[in-house]
Amino acid sequence: MRLLGSVIFVLICTIELFGAKVYWLQSTIEEGESATLVLSAQGESIKFPVITQIGDFPIISHQTRQSMEFLNGKVTKQLDQYLTFYPDKNITTASYEVIVDGKKEATPLLALTVQKGLVKTDNNETFLFEMKVSKMNPMQQEGVKLSFVFKRDKNENLVDMKFLKPQMEGFWLKEAEKDTPFVEGNYIVHTISYYIFPQKSGEITIPKAKIEIARQVMAKDIFANQIKWKSILSNEITLHVKPLEGTNILGNFTFDVNVDRQTIEPNSPLNMTIKITGEGNFDDIEPFKLEAKGATIFEDLPKIKTFMEGDKLKGEFIQKFSLTSPKDFVIEPIVLTYFDAQKQKLEQFKSEKIAIAVLGQTTMQTSIRSEIQEEKKEIEKTFQFDIFNLLLGFFLGICVTLAFVLTYHKKINLPKFNVSERELLQKLLKYRGQNDEIESLILQLEENIYGSAKHPINKRKVKIILENLV
Repeated sequence: MRLLGSVIFVLICTIELFGAKVYWLQSTIEEGESATLVLSAQGESIKFPVITQIGDFPIISHQTRQSMEFLNGKVTKQLDQYLTFYPDKNITTASYEVIVDGKKEATPLLALTVQKGLVKTDNNETFLFEMKVSKMNPMQQEGVKLSFVFKRDKNENLVDMKFLKPQMEGFWLKEAEKDTPFVEGNYIVHTISYYIFPQKSGEITIPKAKIEIARQVMAKDIFANQIKWKSILSNEITLHVKPLEGTNILGNFTFDVNVDRQTIEPNSPLNMTIKITGEGNFDDIEPFKLEAKGATIFEDLPKIKTFMEGDKLKGEFIQKFSLTSPKDFVIEPIVLTYFDAQKQKLEQFKSEKIAIAVLGQTTMQTSIRSEIQEEKKEIEKTFQFDIFNLLLGFFLGICVTLAFVLTYHKKINLPKFNVSERELLQKLLKYRGQNDEIESLILQLEENIYGSAKHPINKRKVKIILENLV
């Protein structure tokens, strides 16, 4: 009976041409199993067509085997080409052109039947594969544990096994710790878990996952691969995601906003830190922008760390700032609106205003004012006329008067202003914000002193500006 069955199988699955034949290794397969089409020909010269897909399904494996046969004193070559792919529906091949010893031969059409498989949940099955979630109706941005549970008969000898996770569009995904396989009754259980965070509201479907298993099987063709691959599909799941209103941040947070001191010397740096801890989607928190009128603010990019603790996404958000100012200033509150996962309502964190006192600013302003007044007196002395020259006589009066007028309208020849750029900056910082010219000079001096710029600074011009401000 076995021999008769084999003969019938070959008659059904094989169509032989003059020098070529085409057949399926199996004309009926289950969904998830691979299908292999074989093109075979005998002759001295054989050329197969280039085939990249059969029906709508791409070829995933090309194998070619060659053998030589000595028959009736003549050497004949046999060439076999194996084309493997994964169809999920019934298909019929195209007609392929094979050239044998210069003669073109067209293969007939061959049908393949794909039997639909069901999700395996019956404990009598050899393999079971199921997708599970910890929550079917999460909030947007809320973490959900996604598990893929694969059970196999412990007596089943698998050569290899590959897990192919589904496309997770609409989710942010974080891999959980890998579980160690364990024995449960007649099964060995493998579990792969992820934490998924829906990025939008509404219904989101997680498509079927796939596990590919390789088993040692008895081949029907002595040239076929002895390893047989099969795909097992899981169920699919649709989540009903509730929307977040007014924010995209969900969690339970603790806030800490502090400065290293609240009194500083003029233009000395003040350090400020914003720290957020707890659980939630820390990666979606935007960097904060400080407001402090009259102060120069330098900010770092935030440092964010996240980690799983049980089924919770824990984390830490830290952002640091440095502020300088020549006078007292106030740091305005920072604000973050988020949905509190425990209270199930919208919350807003708002820090307190922070007042910073700058020591010695009045004394310093008075000192600068006195210094400028002294310099102005020296300049005025240069415009006093020498009394001796007035006694030269009346006849020189007209000349002296003309010289006076010309001298008065001539550009004032100021004495040299021997101060460093750093001292100039200290003087100008007291008048920051009064006009664009002062702001431009301060910026150029800061770039020269603290950067690598080499802006030319007209100290005489700075001196005149300071005089006009007194």
